[in-house]
Amino acid sequence: MKALIIDDEDSVQSILTAFLNRYISEKGMQSAITSMSDPVQSLFELTTHGDQYQLILLDVRIPKLSGDEIYSSLEQVNPNILNRILFVTGYPEDLYDRFPDKPFNILQKPFRYNSFAEKLDEVLG
Repeated sequence: MKALIIDDEDSVQSILTAFLNRYISEKGMQSAITSMSDPVQSLFELTTHGDQYQLILLDVRIPKLSGDEIYSSLEQVNPNILNRILFVTGYPEDLYDRFPDKPFNILQKPFRYNSFAEKLDEVLG
């Protein structure tokens, strides 16, 4: 499984990587995890190589370009990967306010491993 983590906080990236590695190992899968903190570079990565990722963990409140802005851009250029996005945020209302009719995959911070794994099961099917 190839996964992309987009978060501006190194500590959150580390936790997500550790949880993802544990999840993947429990499922007996192989993984390649990429972490990015720059949202502009992340958007470029998703518009050019987004189809390669089975899972995208995306923060909402990121300086320069927010997660919901990244999502909105992807709606235009690469909509087939939107269902692979799991928003990892302490502010889900930001998404609901901006997109009241969208059914998002959201993991609300703070979270424990069990809720993380349950959400991944939902997103990955």
